[in-house]
Amino acid sequence: MGLCPYLPGLVEIAEVTQVTESFLVPTKSHDLAAETTRFQSYLAHYGLPAENIIASTDERRVVGENLPAFLNSLSPDEKRDARYLSKFVGSTAIGLFDAALNYVWNEVVLNLRKKTVVYGVDLFFDAAVGGTARASYKDEDDLQGLKDIVLLDTCRKLELISDVVYIKLAHILTMRNEVAASHPNVERIGGFELLGWLQTCVRDVLQDQPSESAIRIKALVANLRASQNLLDAQTVTRFAAEASNLSLPHVKNLVLTIFSLYSAPDTSSVLRGNILKLAPHIWEHAPDNIKYRVGIIIDGYRTNLQNDRLALGLDFLKAVDGLRYETIPARTVALTTLTTRLDQVHAEYDNFWHEPPVMEEILRYCGTVDDIPKQVLPHLTKAVLRCRLGRGLSYRDGVSPGAAPLYDLYLGMLNEAGVVHAVVSLFVDPTINATLRNPICQQHLAAVLNILNARAISDRLRSVINYLLADVKSAWSADKRKDFRELASPYVRFT
Repeated sequence: MGLCPYLPGLVEIAEVTQVTESFLVPTKSHDLAAETTRFQSYLAHYGLPAENIIASTDERRVVGENLPAFLNSLSPDEKRDARYLSKFVGSTAIGLFDAALNYVWNEVVLNLRKKTVVYGVDLFFDAAVGGTARASYKDEDDLQGLKDIVLLDTCRKLELISDVVYIKLAHILTMRNEVAASHPNVERIGGFELLGWLQTCVRDVLQDQPSESAIRIKALVANLRASQNLLDAQTVTRFAAEASNLSLPHVKNLVLTIFSLYSAPDTSSVLRGNILKLAPHIWEHAPDNIKYRVGIIIDGYRTNLQNDRLALGLDFLKAVDGLRYETIPARTVALTTLTTRLDQVHAEYDNFWHEPPVMEEILRYCGTVDDIPKQVLPHLTKAVLRCRLGRGLSYRDGVSPGAAPLYDLYLGMLNEAGVVHAVVSLFVDPTINATLRNPICQQHLAAVLNILNARAISDRLRSVINYLLADVKSAWSADKRKDFRELASPYVRFT
């Protein structure tokens, strides 16, 4: 009995089995290694390419002698439906190592796709596909639209495979693409190499099961979507405790998923309400890079005039106190607009009540001074300083009591450059300088200078502030004095 009885004229290649009465007897391992030259002679006889088509006899013998031990190590359940293994055995027996590798790799891809289904295809696509293309990926069938390397990269990102397994599989994918049957080539695959790749694919992927955390995340998203009622406080508290135990990749993906759900125009009000209850607890454990990515997505809504999604995206950021993660152009526009608004409400009759909401909105964009775009910092600092010094009125000392702590919070986060802008504003802005003659405003100036002094780094800048603190009542005219002008010359250009 030959391996290839369907090829007329080809001599017997290898005796795979012997028929003994009514049962089959397994062959010896070396029987898989038939003479390669017989295949080559047959191909040459019909004018077909014969070089680098079939593995050498020695390489086939390597597989034939070592493959049985590996096959015996697998459980009956693993082998029962493993058609890819049958094709692997057949391909290696003939000497088509590249085809054998292709069969194994195809099984790896199918297995990884199954793992993504267990994890949740929506979650997977959120991590794998960006931009407008995301809308085209909806269900399990769309997994076929992803390149194998994208599948690997995303599985690694979501911890469906480990970093080490990723490196191994990426190498196998490269060899499959460059050496295996999927592309024309003149390279060869060794028997030990092939067996090693088989072992990696089977033990590190096909025998591996999704992590418990991945399954929990899928269940969470599925339950969120299916829920018809708002979550109770006990459920939210329990989730908050579990969120701290999620791995970083899972947190990243969960943030993007709930944001995507929240900003979708067709999402139900109940689902949005539940997301808002859970989002702050997830956001708290997310790294900055994924938070800035949300800001970039929102900026994309703005650029593409997707006003519904833009409004919902901004609502999401407000709910998680994340407006400072908007892109720099977006923050520049928003803070410039808010600075103008702060100046306007400060000049109005009922400014005490209108200033706090505006300042609260400003601080949403300013978790730290680094969140403030450089071109906005001077104007915003000047506006805050003007409001903090007040109008010099006796009523509530001329400063909004609700806004004063917010102004101090802003001034207390300034860096060296921000402190310089504040000090310079005392002299270059006529409206601010005029208020410094008022005794009530002078009291506020002392408080402001003490805050700025704590933020100053250089000795020279602290000396400038201490000079003003030494005589607050006459600080408004310090720029007229030669010693102060010399002291402050690195910061203020006096005319």
